[in-house]
Amino acid sequence: MKRTDADYQDAVQAAVDILRERARQARDISYGDLSAELTARGFTGVTPHHGIMSYLLKDVCLYDNEDGRAPMLSVLVVNKASRVPSEQFSVLARGLPFSRPGDWTWQDEQRAVFAGSRD
Repeated sequence: MKRTDADYQDAVQAAVDILRERARQARDISYGDLSAELTARGFTGVTPHHGIMSYLLKDVCLYDNEDGRAPMLSVLVVNKASRVPSEQFSVLARGLPFSRPGDWTWQDEQRAVFAGSRD
């Protein structure tokens, strides 16, 4: 899959739906499991490592959050072994439009996502 594919935005929506459900359950999901769930929904080619997954997760964070102020939903996507988001997530969080402060942690972001899903 490529960002220019006709079904890319549908894949972003599917990822948002999957992650919102995980947020309601207060559960994270591994990159591999997200890839498998997207494949099960008919979105092939979203491999768990780098490539399109990175773009997809950035676009998930921007979904209904163009100004970057809302919690970043993709914080729920973690490495299967460490249960920690990739370093790339922290780089994204500190960049525009998200601009998280110096004392910010991914755990803070994850708590904010879980709290927001209960509202």
